Amino acid sequence: MKELLKNLCRQILVFTLMLSTTWGIAQTTGNEVEVKGTVVSASENVLLAGSTVVFNDASGRTIASANTQRDGTFNVKVKSSTTITIVINYIGFNAYNSGVIPLNQEDLDLGRIYLDTKSTMLEGVTVVASRKKPLVQSTKDKLIYNAASDISNKSGNAADVLRKAPMLTVGANGDLKLRGNSNIKVLINGIPSRIMAKNLKEALKMIPASSIVSVEVMTNPSSKYEAEGAAGVVNIITKKKLKGTSGTLDITGGNLEQTGNLSLNMSTGKFNISAMGNYSRERERTTSFLNRTNLNNGKQIGSLFQESDMLQTTRGGSASLSAQYKIDSLQTLEAGYSYWTGSWPQKGGLFNRYTNADRYQEYRQKTEQKGTFNFSEWVLNYQKKFHREGQELQLIGQASTASDVSDYFTEQYKPDGQLAFTERGPNRSKEKEWSLQADYSHPFGKEGKASLETGAKYLGNISRSVYEVINSTLPVDPNRSGNMQYRQQVFSAYATLNFDLGNEWTLRPGIRFENTDINATFQNNAPYKRKFSNWVPNLLALKKLNEHHELKLDYNERIRRPWIMDLNPYANASDPLNIMQGNPYLKPELTRKLELSHTYTGSKNTLFTSSLYYSSNKNAVEQIARVNENGVSYTMPDNIGESSRMGLNVNTVFNPIKNWTVNAGAEVFHLKFKSNSLGLKNDGTFFNSSISNSITLMKQLQFSATADYGNGFITLQGKNTANYSYRFAVKKDFMNNKASLTLAIINPFQNNFKETVYAFAPTFQSTQINRFYNRVATLTFSWQFGGFRTSKEKESHFSDQSDDKSLRRRRK
Repeated sequence: MKELLKNLCRQILVFTLMLSTTWGIAQTTGNEVEVKGTVVSASENVLLAGSTVVFNDASGRTIASANTQRDGTFNVKVKSSTTITIVINYIGFNAYNSGVIPLNQEDLDLGRIYLDTKSTMLEGVTVVASRKKPLVQSTKDKLIYNAASDISNKSGNAADVLRKAPMLTVGANGDLKLRGNSNIKVLINGIPSRIMAKNLKEALKMIPASSIVSVEVMTNPSSKYEAEGAAGVVNIITKKKLKGTSGTLDITGGNLEQTGNLSLNMSTGKFNISAMGNYSRERERTTSFLNRTNLNNGKQIGSLFQESDMLQTTRGGSASLSAQYKIDSLQTLEAGYSYWTGSWPQKGGLFNRYTNADRYQEYRQKTEQKGTFNFSEWVLNYQKKFHREGQELQLIGQASTASDVSDYFTEQYKPDGQLAFTERGPNRSKEKEWSLQADYSHPFGKEGKASLETGAKYLGNISRSVYEVINSTLPVDPNRSGNMQYRQQVFSAYATLNFDLGNEWTLRPGIRFENTDINATFQNNAPYKRKFSNWVPNLLALKKLNEHHELKLDYNERIRRPWIMDLNPYANASDPLNIMQGNPYLKPELTRKLELSHTYTGSKNTLFTSSLYYSSNKNAVEQIARVNENGVSYTMPDNIGESSRMGLNVNTVFNPIKNWTVNAGAEVFHLKFKSNSLGLKNDGTFFNSSISNSITLMKQLQFSATADYGNGFITLQGKNTANYSYRFAVKKDFMNNKASLTLAIINPFQNNFKETVYAFAPTFQSTQINRFYNRVATLTFSWQFGGFRTSKEKESHFSDQSDDKSLRRRRK
């Protein structure tokens, strides 16, 4: 019956072609016509470069053949006034046969031709080739973690996904690090987003794990990327490639987290419209015990004991809408809007006991902290491809607005329970940012063995912050209230050359120029003005030894500019003995990095990558704590001087047996910090590791077990003890694999995780014990509804994303 339907659809297709030919208005007198099209994977909408396209005449004799180009296209000239049959083959896919197509004297554009994934018969059971991508992939300048291929990512948030990506670690407090460095440039779908720059830790909590398709990790990005981010670039891909009218729904419920994610897509003719919305709620409880000794010339002059119990509830959501218009086969225009909103109120109690030579102080506090924001972003993207393979122009315009509220309220009580005072510290800020960007790539020579990538970008930012402190028993302190205005302009341009030197050698030199102008004014501080220019070079040399082995040598420079959150002198004094604030006099920092890496690609998606790297940093920015004679600690970012790191990391993906995939990674690195101005230095060797197992137990039932472990971390002033977590997940598919239930359990064998933080300086020594209550159980329902294509499209293999739903013809 299925074969009968296919033959019937072929006959309908032939009839349509004949009808189009008969009704053709434009006639030409040439002896040849041009036949072209684009070959695409039906399951993932991926362009299939290297597909074999064979043209046969009515007798079955081959009259022409071609291989599709990098963009999946083919273009062949054949004699007119004849009939042809087109056969397309690509490894792992069913062969495509067009049936008989009559040709007149008009060019024929077949649009997009979809190939179905090949299936095989085994012992009477149909086994369909997996549509999942390999868990980890390696390309010229990035490692890609395909999060959608890991069932444990059905619940949780973006931070849970990132901890499983190569070279990334997430601490117990949610801090993201790449090779032990938290200075990371995070992109969303390849475009910088201010929501990631403003408060990365909280923003990651509001992205459901189920909405993430993949994570790209670039330790040595090309000059095309902004130089911001000393450790490198992390690109989070959330756009799912859906076709036709379709959508996905993920709903998660659990003891500490609840999330929902809905994606919709509609394609018709030249238009493609997609929408996404998500909501997340997560509770975090943390208790801590702090013992701090104040010093003067090495002698104890005071001590602090502190005990706290805090509960934070993070709520957030986002919605996005994008529309894509395919102007013609070479031009695309896309517009998008996204809106984010979130809050992370924190409530808890705090006990303090402070003693020194002449005083004893003991009190309790009730503390509330509020953090809320609203963020809107608009993006306009134009892409122009040319007939020459590899030649492309892209123009991007971007604008965003944001408003933030950061507020604390504290009540302090005497030992007898009497209220001593209340204090509130509100901070309001608003921000506007806009950018214009142009990127152009151009191949040289007939074979395109050399190419140029170049572009320019302008970015502007205006921010304003107003803050104050209101105490019920003290007059307003003018030094603790005020406002700041911040303006930043960055102009950048880059050029990257790609050379195919032959004998499997590739060379990619690049240079990026960035001119930065920062101007900030403060009510109670001197103005901050910085103008600096950076030439940021980049060099990649790649040698493919054979089919399996590849070597890369990469040199890269990165910079870090002080942002408004670094410069803002607003002081959070919710804990009056531990105050957090910004530093309005920060300088930019520069990082240089050299890396040698090896990639082994084996059969059956086996991958092994290893890298040896060294990086050094000038004017390194670190959080520095200073304790004054009254026992009050002030923590702020500061330029400490120098830091360096040398490390080795490895990552592998392999299948020990059929239906079992292992993804494992490990890294060992040595850190050194030195600050002549503070008279401090610190160094240590550390180890991080992770492992992920995915097993298909039986048809429609999968099991996953993941774990990560790090033996600690250091800063200029201290050290953290080991950090680890583990997760188990079981997924059951049903409704013909359109729906699934996933049960996940995180850290089931421990009620909380204990971390000890040691800190030191000439003026103090401290030990803090933190406990993070992170035992979680979740159940996720996932549903894929609608169709990837309508039934007619599935049989005809012609996309509704082409320039026209029918075959397109033009005059010669």
